[in-house]
Amino acid sequence: MLNLWQQMAASLLCLAGQASGPEAAPPPRSWAAYYDSALPAERFKHLDLVVFDRRHHPDFMALKGKTTVLAYVSIGEVYDDVPEKTELTEEGALLAQHAHWKSHVVDAASPQWRHWVLGYVEDAVAQGFDGVMLDTADSPIAWAQAHAPERTEAMRAGIAELVQAIRAANPGLKIMINRGFGILPLVTQDIDYVLAESIYTNTDVSSGQFTLFPPSTYDQVAKQLHDVNTLAPGLRIFTLDYWKMDDVSGLETIYAAQRAQGFTPYVATPDLRRFAPEPVPGHCAS
Repeated sequence: MLNLWQQMAASLLCLAGQASGPEAAPPPRSWAAYYDSALPAERFKHLDLVVFDRRHHPDFMALKGKTTVLAYVSIGEVYDDVPEKTELTEEGALLAQHAHWKSHVVDAASPQWRHWVLGYVEDAVAQGFDGVMLDTADSPIAWAQAHAPERTEAMRAGIAELVQAIRAANPGLKIMINRGFGILPLVTQDIDYVLAESIYTNTDVSSGQFTLFPPSTYDQVAKQLHDVNTLAPGLRIFTLDYWKMDDVSGLETIYAAQRAQGFTPYVATPDLRRFAPEPVPGHCAS
């Protein structure tokens, strides 16, 4: 990946240096991800940005023009409860199943999968979403690295081309990508936001245990994200960490650490099916 960064650095710096126009809008300072429909959208009206599940979400029309609303779209995994899984199975495009989440890693080179993902984005646009949050970009690449190293570059190219196709079809759409560190040099000019999930906290979803990554690990990822911002100054960096909601001191520490890096943080529970407002300093958890 370092070689890939070196290859892209010169061209990206050139593009950044040529950028002109009105002063950029101030960066978002608050955001959340919520994958349920039980809460009314008004609970999120004080936020700059929110990510809802594309299929199960509140009526968010009241947020339009005030809060940027993105739809969750998986581009590297698919679940059992969608009809397209049958077609992908017949095509041989399902590579492995996630032990905990039960989702299936999809071959990024699959033409059928590309067709479905572009359809997901079209559906989000039709529903009135301002953009999409592209999740699971790393999954096909990680599968190839572990099980078929000779296919790693093809998987990386497939995911990058999918992101580029989404941008080409939707020039005005807001696009966020979750992690995807291995393809960022290829898509930096096609996205608006990077979401860096679980870079400060380490979550064992099976046991429910939460720990902090060693400072050296966090610092390495934070530096990589700052390098992205150097190459593409308009790109906004968001973070998502998971922690115990009754540990107010721990939550405050996470928010402070991420903001100190210039990132826009959110801390929640791993299933993202409850809204966890940022603790107010001096207030105890109820």
